[in-house]
Amino acid sequence: MPHMFDAPTTAVEVGFPADTANMSIARTVAAAVAARADLTIDQIEDVRLAVDEAVAYVITHANEDTRVRCRMWVADGSLHAVVSGPTSAAAPPDLAPFSLTVLTALVGEVDTDLHDGDLVIHWSLARDHSVNA
Repeated sequence: MPHMFDAPTTAVEVGFPADTANMSIARTVAAAVAARADLTIDQIEDVRLAVDEAVAYVITHANEDTRVRCRMWVADGSLHAVVSGPTSAAAPPDLAPFSLTVLTALVGEVDTDLHDGDLVIHWSLARDHSVNA
């Protein structure tokens, strides 16, 4: 998995106030990027759900009156996503068992980190080549 901050200049990024009312913005953008990445219909839905789960988790741990950022890009045949938001946590909070189970079931490996005061969740999903698009 490429480093989470090495996104190419063709990355799509959306930011919005850290409020669950804005989660649909991230889901919609994620589905569009996944479709452009030539993912299968099932994988596009997995991406929508994974972004939804990651955004909800970041919002839960974000500072008040901040913004959540979602950055997505395609590299090496995979769609990569980074969801981040400012937090006052001293260490990245562990993904709750349910959140981790959902994210890993949808996209596989999930990384969490703190970077410059932001809680960061990063994952990637490779296209399922066993299915003809």
